[in-house]
Amino acid sequence: ATDILISMVYRIAFGGSGADFGFASAVSVCLFILTGVLAAIQFRFTNVLEDVN
Repeated sequence: ATDILISMVYRIAFGGSGADFGFASAVSVCLFILTGVLAAIQFRFTNVLEDVN
């Protein structure tokens, strides 16, 4: 099945079979860290932060 991770986190946190806020927040923190790492890699390889002068 195709499912994006943030909708999976929503179902874990607010699903009908019992809310698991701890696991949902742990997955959210991992997604946040992964997004930060990918953004840092992209900035590194595209030289966006490099000075023009």
